Amino acid sequence: MKITHLIRVTATALAIAFASTAYAGGLTIGENKDSKLTFGGKMFTDLTVKDVDGVKTQGLNLTRFYLDTKYKKNNWLARVTTDINNEQPNATGLKRQMNVFLKYAYLEGTFSDALQLRLGLSHTPWIDYEQKLWKHRFVAKVASDHYKFDDSADYGIGLKGKLADGLVNYWVTLTNGAGYSKPNSNGSMDYNTRLTIKPIKGLDISGQYRAGYRGKKATTAAVTPAAKETLMQFLASYGNKQWRVGGNYIKNKNSGNTSNVDYTVLSGWGWVELGGDFGLFGKIEQNKDDNQVKFNKKRHYIAGVDFFVQKGLTMTVAYDDEKTTALPGKVNSTTKKYGLYSQFKF
Repeated sequence: MKITHLIRVTATALAIAFASTAYAGGLTIGENKDSKLTFGGKMFTDLTVKDVDGVKTQGLNLTRFYLDTKYKKNNWLARVTTDINNEQPNATGLKRQMNVFLKYAYLEGTFSDALQLRLGLSHTPWIDYEQKLWKHRFVAKVASDHYKFDDSADYGIGLKGKLADGLVNYWVTLTNGAGYSKPNSNGSMDYNTRLTIKPIKGLDISGQYRAGYRGKKATTAAVTPAAKETLMQFLASYGNKQWRVGGNYIKNKNSGNTSNVDYTVLSGWGWVELGGDFGLFGKIEQNKDDNQVKFNKKRHYIAGVDFFVQKGLTMTVAYDDEKTTALPGKVNSTTKKYGLYSQFKF
């Protein structure tokens, strides 16, 4: 069966299956005076063809399925979110490649709009923030996540809040540094922060600063010292409910090891809802390193068309093209991916 026919069949089946049941916002399981229990979920799938340097694969991928439970009592919130994901790219020889693991598990206390305390396995300050502006995580990650400069969740403690009637948002965290898949403590903790200013309606100006060893600092002198990474990122984004554009500048620096490489990324993205049931989106990124032996430059392009089946269900046809050029030697690597993507929320 041709991939184009598979796309048509799958799109029709999913639209029919979710036509009467899909909606966003979660379900209230129970309420009792000042306490409330809610349950929700989110699923990402794609039916795509992937071409890596001429080697093609095709099929349906369940890239994410989150199940989310929240319990709130007074000003305290407890949250547990599980994730279903294909672990084969991370570990070979697994008996079952689809595994269920923790994405979030934290306690949050809200004392005012200006002060919230979060403790446990939680979002990091930047990635989830930009994903909400970008709105197309089910197709492609934001730049700092795509190039693995940051983790979307980590173990630690954080303070966040809004100041000056929402003009300023801040989030400051101290984390283990290795991300949600590696809970172990190590020789040092990382700082990860974000500051956002909203001077006018629709405009976000944000900066991120992250510094630490990403969970790799050894506790014994016999082990080779790990490199310290410093991530600085700036984003300007403007738009409303119908459209939004954004641009990033990222600098990821390494220190403490002569073999380290620093990276500079420029990224621009945008989306628009055309009215009715359709929308368009696109993204372009460029990533350069300063390796004096083998200079690498990556260019990443994404473009697509959204079909809003109903609230909570989006079907998208997209094309993703990434090319790496290495100099000297001009050794090129190209990854192309295209097909049907979907996001279902309840």
